[in-house]
Amino acid sequence: MVTKYSNQSRFKVALLVFTCACFWGLSFYATKVALAAGINEIELLSIRWSIGAIAFVFMTLTGVVKVNFKGKSIRAAIYVAMFQPCFYSIFETWGIGLLTTSESSLFIATIPLMVLITGKVFYKKNFSKRTGISIIIALLGVSTCIVFADGFSFKGKFFGYLIISVAVLLGALYCHASAHASETFSAMEMTLVMTVSGAAFFNAANLAMGGRFAWALLADADFKVILAVIFLGICCSCICYIIFNYVLSVMNPASASNLISNSTTAIGVISGIVLAGDSFGLYTIIGLLMTIGGIWLASIDENIDTTQVTK
Repeated sequence: MVTKYSNQSRFKVALLVFTCACFWGLSFYATKVALAAGINEIELLSIRWSIGAIAFVFMTLTGVVKVNFKGKSIRAAIYVAMFQPCFYSIFETWGIGLLTTSESSLFIATIPLMVLITGKVFYKKNFSKRTGISIIIALLGVSTCIVFADGFSFKGKFFGYLIISVAVLLGALYCHASAHASETFSAMEMTLVMTVSGAAFFNAANLAMGGRFAWALLADADFKVILAVIFLGICCSCICYIIFNYVLSVMNPASASNLISNSTTAIGVISGIVLAGDSFGLYTIIGLLMTIGGIWLASIDENIDTTQVTK
């Protein structure tokens, strides 16, 4: 049931979702900037998650972030980290490199729908008709923004679509795994394990593949590239996953994924128009209104665990 704290709880969740969407909405552009500078996918992931891990460990050691793993089996948290960031980030970054930013955004926007499908098939979870309709409306809104844009094309990129589709599946499985792990771990604890696991995994993979040591990547980089990588590490790998793990712990995974994924895409479209000079028209306005409508429909009457939100 919704309690007297519901309005405050909803506002807090909405503010966190908006913050996460702003950061992740800019991550596609930041990733493109880094890849265009000659940093390959694994190298980028190694430096990105190294920065995220250092930032989070520093906050933990200085007492800014409180964690307590006493009496908890950390294997469950590592299991979540293997889905994301380890395997998901590889396929997402690989796919972004093979596709345009708009195409990548469109595929990533299907994660909430995949959460519903995998939840029903693998976890026998039911979802309301309203949740299903809201996700479809939001997805149609995102598709309208991207498909009608100038220069959009699906030709000759089958391998890229296959790679980004694997990322979508892994992203959906991560949502379920994180929601389950939140019964034991706090959002801070989950994010600490994810950042440290990501840094260890990608640095080992990078060095095994003969890549450059993470910090050497920035030695000859210009300020724009350095800023992009730091943004990806601190804002996207650290702050955003604290928020995402937290929202997954207090909401239905499909609804939480819908709110964040489609909000991220909407912010991405707007930032592309404002910052990168992307084309826009009536289709953009219609698409954004549909996306926002779908997000709103998913959020109303959503059961939020207020005992967790008000902690």
